Amino acid sequence: MARPELSVVIPVYNNWWLTARCLRELDALRAQSAVAFETIVVDNASSDETPEAIAHFPWARYVRHEINENFAGACNAGARAAQTPLTFFLNNDAYPLGDSFAPLVRAFDRSDVAIAGGALFFEDGVTQAAGLVMLPNDHWHYSCRNLPPSLDDVNRSRDTLGVSGAAMAVRTQWFLDTGGFDEAFVNGFEDVDLCMRAHEQGRTIVYVAGSRFAHYEAASENRFAHEDENERLFRRRWSAKLAAFPRTLRGDVGAVSVRNGSNGDPLLAAGLEDLQDALRAFGHPIVRNRVAAWRKYDRRFRRAATLAWFCDAGPPGVSIHGDGSGVPVIRTAGATDVSVPFLPCASPQRLESLGVVRSDDPKCASVGVIGSEADVARLEAEASASAGGVVLTRITPGMLLGKDRYPLACAVHLGLSDPSAFGNVLLAQAGISAIVAARDDLLALFQEDVALIGPQANLAPLISRMCHDPSLRAEHGARLAGDSKRRYSPRRSAIRVVDLLCTARFGVERSAGAEP
Repeated sequence: MARPELSVVIPVYNNWWLTARCLRELDALRAQSAVAFETIVVDNASSDETPEAIAHFPWARYVRHEINENFAGACNAGARAAQTPLTFFLNNDAYPLGDSFAPLVRAFDRSDVAIAGGALFFEDGVTQAAGLVMLPNDHWHYSCRNLPPSLDDVNRSRDTLGVSGAAMAVRTQWFLDTGGFDEAFVNGFEDVDLCMRAHEQGRTIVYVAGSRFAHYEAASENRFAHEDENERLFRRRWSAKLAAFPRTLRGDVGAVSVRNGSNGDPLLAAGLEDLQDALRAFGHPIVRNRVAAWRKYDRRFRRAATLAWFCDAGPPGVSIHGDGSGVPVIRTAGATDVSVPFLPCASPQRLESLGVVRSDDPKCASVGVIGSEADVARLEAEASASAGGVVLTRITPGMLLGKDRYPLACAVHLGLSDPSAFGNVLLAQAGISAIVAARDDLLALFQEDVALIGPQANLAPLISRMCHDPSLRAEHGARLAGDSKRRYSPRRSAIRVVDLLCTARFGVERSAGAEP
């Protein structure tokens, strides 16, 4: 075996299923990558199955802390254990998309480079970060966040102000000599603080477009619990030096004018209601249809944009609707024309009042079905032969939104519950284990390791398996809830909508010195 060129350090704290997903991808890459690498998992005192389950990946070195030393402490320990000249820090909620290490390692052929980072993408392929930029208000921002992956700035490698610590490579000795990540920060700002130290030393940071990673973002427990104190510490240390940094312009938006095309669909209406609540939580007032002239005395209403919910939007604004294949998308109208998948979301309050609930009774054989009456009848005919004793019930909006309780062993997803997929996501966030038909619109919602997926014409064996194995139901239900609450959180959905509203008003981001 070739001598490793790169040490991949993965800091972890619980969430073993995410770590396992990351390690499975690395295992597949070990035989394919042009770069030989070692893997070091640093465990911050996980209390789940991590210490035992890591044995399934004997090629990974395992370092365990007896107390949680946070992101910085775990990464620093991993770098000290590294046996290669380059160390790559990879969140356990991220994984490489193809041979992402080769272009990253080549970036260090330049002697001035101290830090390199790749492109980050959400699970649906939408850009999460193409490096970091500084906005005119002195705040760091993910470049091209929530914009299509086809944009030139996503696919162009370049020197940059900073890169995310979720997928960051460093020269190992330089990192250790400069003190590593500052452990005074608690799960935030460690990466940009390190980038500032690199700039202070005259070193270069590069964004490597060909190095690509999927990243959950903020999957760590209490990820934002110390955000305010982290930012205060960062600004006390670096505010005077930030003035010399180039700025990037992007759009902004205040109030959101909503056009509602729910047309009496109760699940569409509920989905819009929860999205509006999430937008309000970020400080965006919501108005119906047009903004009245008297409201424009408030600056937020002078910066309004339109959100058209399953109807057409006029500029500037976005429309959310199906794309013809059943998958809901967000499309801008205004300064530029782009589209990305929509992220349906459900509020925590919605989950608390959900009419359909997961049953932990091993004898429960009630199975809910999202599909038509004809779908349920066909499935009943199939299940009678191979899933004896199972009772199939079509899930209706009244069951999801009503006050009565319907305990289910699992749910079968044969299609979208509504054009926005609100009901599918609601059931997933409730942790009701899922059997999913292998259709493009459903595969966009459900990962293979959190649901049982099969051809629509042959789901009965999977239903039988899930119903008659209580431990499988519990395991898949917990994974599914964790997965969907992260992927389809109100916070994520609102940020995506706001980013697209900003793009509709302004266009894609550009240098503050560039001509409009």
